Amino acid sequence: MSALRCLSVAVTLVGVPLASSCVLPDELSQMQKDMADVQQQLRRVAQSQTGMEQQLAALATREQDDPDAVSREELADMHLRVEQFSREMSVTAERMNDIEQRLDGYSQELQRSRDRPTPGTVEDRPTVTIIPGQPESRPPSTAQTIPDPEALYNTAYADFSKGNYALAVSGFQEYQERFPQSALADNALYWIAECHFSQGEYGTAIDALDDLLGRYPDSDKSPAANLKKALAFQEQNQIRQAIIQYRYVVREFPSTDEGRLARDKLTGLGESAN
Repeated sequence: MSALRCLSVAVTLVGVPLASSCVLPDELSQMQKDMADVQQQLRRVAQSQTGMEQQLAALATREQDDPDAVSREELADMHLRVEQFSREMSVTAERMNDIEQRLDGYSQELQRSRDRPTPGTVEDRPTVTIIPGQPESRPPSTAQTIPDPEALYNTAYADFSKGNYALAVSGFQEYQERFPQSALADNALYWIAECHFSQGEYGTAIDALDDLLGRYPDSDKSPAANLKKALAFQEQNQIRQAIIQYRYVVREFPSTDEGRLARDKLTGLGESAN
């Protein structure tokens, strides 16, 4: 998703009415804050994109005039900027996806609340059986002991966004263990890996990514997870393993942003994609 398209989606989502009757005030406040943060991040990404395009054009012009005018240091710096831009795009797109799913969840909850019988109606009253000479029987308790999955995931993601990685890992682990069949179970494992990667725990991040790919081989996070593995190998100076992993990403996900970034990383390492 391009930065401009993401920005357009964000602006559109701001106008979507939230199910305020189903959303607690602190949840609504967090949603508004997350939306504002994403819009600001999208503007920064769009500015970065413009700056890179201008720098690339300038480098291309200089190289055309004099093939030796562009140094290897300038090219390496450009590769780093492209990599950083791709990471920012990946994180921003993920946050946009999370916000859209939360909005969908609020909308569905609003619809369910409309479909529920009004408290106090005949349909809403539990059946109580009274037997002469016996104590009045009571319906079983309906207290919920399982946490709300959406709230659990959103809390963990908020901790990740704030850099509270230990809390985020704990929250995402609980979410995946309690709701392994949910649509975001694979995302939870991915963000656990991101937490470890962000702290420089590259080996642990690789283990978490392998866990994700083993449990959910068809996950839509597979391209990002495989690329992140390659980056973690490179951070550990396991260059040969990183090259093998980059080539796998190029081969398996050639038309994705991850595939293109993997190809660029191979070029920066002086290696081919084959």
